[in-house]
Amino acid sequence: MIELRQVSKRFLDNVVLDGVDFEVQDGETVALLGPSGVGKSVLLKHIIGLIKPDKGDVIVDGLSVPHLKRKELSQLRSKIGYVFQNGALFDSMDVFENIRLGITDEQCYRDDGFCSDRVKECLRLVNLTPEVAQKFPAELSGGMRKRVGIARAIAGQPSTSCTTSPRRGSTR
Repeated sequence: MIELRQVSKRFLDNVVLDGVDFEVQDGETVALLGPSGVGKSVLLKHIIGLIKPDKGDVIVDGLSVPHLKRKELSQLRSKIGYVFQNGALFDSMDVFENIRLGITDEQCYRDDGFCSDRVKECLRLVNLTPEVAQKFPAELSGGMRKRVGIARAIAGQPSTSCTTSPRRGSTR
């Protein structure tokens, strides 16, 4: 569950969030809609702990995000899939490696068979062909880059456990 309680955030004189109460139940799908500059991204950055509120609290799975230590925050982020507005792909890596970075379980990340299968599945889920895995971000359209960012966000199977393939222990 995700819960924001009376969250306020300002940047200098610009009040972005003012006493926001927001709740998302486990399994619920929510879309944040609104014009540019109203605080959608700021709200999401609070949930993953990139920004701390000036007032209020952000609770994810019973944990107060602003009070988490670095290691705890890293563990929490491994359960949440998120996509940055510009995609944030690494230009020096092909699509396969960009998506593979989303696999947060170290054992799964080192398993070539698992990674290959997972990248193919993630590409399929965002309507991209398997051949896209060999391309670099500069070779993709803006929409394709965004979909690769989404594929990376779901690659780690947020809030589910990772099951490795029988080819366990191989490295790439």
